Amino acid sequence: MNILGARKIWLTISAVLVAVSIAAMAVYGFRPGIDFAGGTLLEVRIDNVDQSKLPAGTSIESYLTETYKSSTGQEMVAQKEGENQFLLRSKSVTNEQKNAWIESIKTVLPQVTELRFESVSPTLGGEVVRKAVLAVIVAMLAILLYLAYAFRRVPKPTSSWQFGAAAVIALLAHDVIILLGVYSVMGHFWGAEADSMFITALLTLLGFSVHDTIVTFDRLRENLLKRGPSDFEKKMNDSIVETVTRSINTSFTVALVLGAMVLMGGSTIFFFTLSLLIGIILGTYSSIFVASPLLLMWYRMSEKK
Repeated sequence: MNILGARKIWLTISAVLVAVSIAAMAVYGFRPGIDFAGGTLLEVRIDNVDQSKLPAGTSIESYLTETYKSSTGQEMVAQKEGENQFLLRSKSVTNEQKNAWIESIKTVLPQVTELRFESVSPTLGGEVVRKAVLAVIVAMLAILLYLAYAFRRVPKPTSSWQFGAAAVIALLAHDVIILLGVYSVMGHFWGAEADSMFITALLTLLGFSVHDTIVTFDRLRENLLKRGPSDFEKKMNDSIVETVTRSINTSFTVALVLGAMVLMGGSTIFFFTLSLLIGIILGTYSSIFVASPLLLMWYRMSEKK
């Protein structure tokens, strides 16, 4: 199986996906959650609704929206979550305003129960954005430095920095950008919000993808130390073939669990688990078909110098 022999095909596929992802982000942007944009998130459960008490022709969502605006002065979007649960989003309101609104609707909806209340100011949301970006940058630098140190004994003309840079480029220019593009599309068409849970999924992707890449690179290092750097491409291809089954099997078992969580985990974590599932697939692909070809290309460039 000559995986590296078809590297132009793999890299072309990746380049197309990256280009489409960048275009999606440019056109659709992101739908920021309250963690980043600021605002209020309120989840309530309403049991035993007496439809006769609602104004004629008014749904529960409409009633919640209208009373919320009259009570707090803020527009609110109500989304039904299951049979009797509702997720409500608005600009920031105080805990007192929220409590006053809940009390005011109990004459019509007496069995309303507050399940969750989160309120973030726009200033705090901006700080969360900065910290999230910083977390991703620090993670990338830490991965680069660790790989450069871990592969410091590879024989010349290869360099440990080449191993680290190839893994980081595959992470940043492939996995992260494509996942961001997919999330941008999901936000535009299905309302997925970029929030702290998405950043968690992004950081998890970084860790998983580089873990998969290290397995292949470590086998290559062993082969180089045993047999020398001559015929580098064959040794790299052999290393990929020797580890590809393990990589796919490991990813597949994780994907099974994430797939079950996507299907049965509920709407609250749906986009989080879906992002993880997509990230696992991207990370597995890049560790085999992107990071290794990049390392080979870099090796050949250094060999010519």
